[in-house]
Amino acid sequence: MARQRLPCRRKGQQLFASEGSHVLVLHDEKKQLRSVLRKQRRELSPIDVHEKSRRIFERLHTFSLFQNANTIVTYAADENEVQTEAIWQAAIEQDTAVYYPRITPDRTNLDFVRRFPNDQLIPGTFGILIPPGNDILEAGQARDTVVLTPGVGFDTDGHRLGRGKGYYDRAFGGVLAGAVRVALAYELQIVSVIPSGPQDERVDWIVTERRLIECQSKETSKTAL
Repeated sequence: MARQRLPCRRKGQQLFASEGSHVLVLHDEKKQLRSVLRKQRRELSPIDVHEKSRRIFERLHTFSLFQNANTIVTYAADENEVQTEAIWQAAIEQDTAVYYPRITPDRTNLDFVRRFPNDQLIPGTFGILIPPGNDILEAGQARDTVVLTPGVGFDTDGHRLGRGKGYYDRAFGGVLAGAVRVALAYELQIVSVIPSGPQDERVDWIVTERRLIECQSKETSKTAL
């Protein structure tokens, strides 16, 4: 017998009651965890951010995936995220092409813009820094690419909690399909479980100031200090 469709309203849509309840619970769990983790990250001092980012860079710099990458996607740090300027400099020194995310004009997706050696980043949408040019990473180019992925929180299975807009989830299913996903995170951002749904994309590795986490094999302390 077909299930009765009940008026469970969310964003103007009609959902099955059970489905709608699950979606709303997941949304609330993510929202609460996101608020806690963003607060903890914002409370880091500039010295903490600098020192933890330095240690993450040192661990990443010796990681074979980074050393052997032909193309790297990174990001301009915001809200006390792991700093990436030293990563950019190291990538340029090893003659690696580097791209940064840029929100598309309709604000629905990301494209990825190449930063050349003499480029200074400029403010983009929401004030996030981006390269000044328009050399875009094309679909199908990402299979030899390492994506240094930001996030609000992660678990050791690779589940990622972003800012709630779904930009990276869509990119991983689109222009970044096939790329290796390496999250950069402080140890305080690693939690036991990240609530996730079928649309949420996972990362393959996480680099923190203390360890290198291989998510897919669940070997959670490949390198530890």
